[in-house]
Amino acid sequence: MKTKKGEKEKLRSVILEKAIAYLKKHGQGGSGTEHIMKYMGLTRGALYSHFHSKADLFAQAVCYDLAKLEDSLLMRFQRDGDDAIKKIIEDHLSESSLYNVETSCAFTSLSTDMQRSDEEYRSQYEKYMDRIYALFARALKDQFPNDTEFQSHEKALNLYSGLVGTLTMARTMSDPKKAKEILESGKKFLISQFMKN
Repeated sequence: MKTKKGEKEKLRSVILEKAIAYLKKHGQGGSGTEHIMKYMGLTRGALYSHFHSKADLFAQAVCYDLAKLEDSLLMRFQRDGDDAIKKIIEDHLSESSLYNVETSCAFTSLSTDMQRSDEEYRSQYEKYMDRIYALFARALKDQFPNDTEFQSHEKALNLYSGLVGTLTMARTMSDPKKAKEILESGKKFLISQFMKN
């Protein structure tokens, strides 16, 4: 019996939600197909009726998550206005983000796996990266209206890369005190650099 199109799309979204959470925690290398299927309660047939391969599942799960991130950032910039950048920095470098790996930024958890992906998949990730950097660049242009477009773009590269790098380094620390020190230092520095006084 065939699954209706709407039901298939709904199931696909559920699979992607569960897959990205699992992948963020275990990485692509530590996520055998059998483990992923068991975690999601799916059979091999059900999984491969939606995805061509494990690499395809990984890529689609990452793109699904990056699309959600892009929408979330757009909403926050619209909703929070001049305070958006500060709030995003505080949230990204929070203790919650440090420990809740499954729900945090895909770039922080999976950038190495993304870098090892096939070129066709990497080009998809880069399109999301370009749009996310552009969102930050527009917000930074509002913060610093005298900057050129290029200066806003450069600041956006440094700000978002700084958020990802700071959280990544904090997560490498086995000592919670050191991890929190990295977060707090990064938070203070980024706010001082990218928010108007």
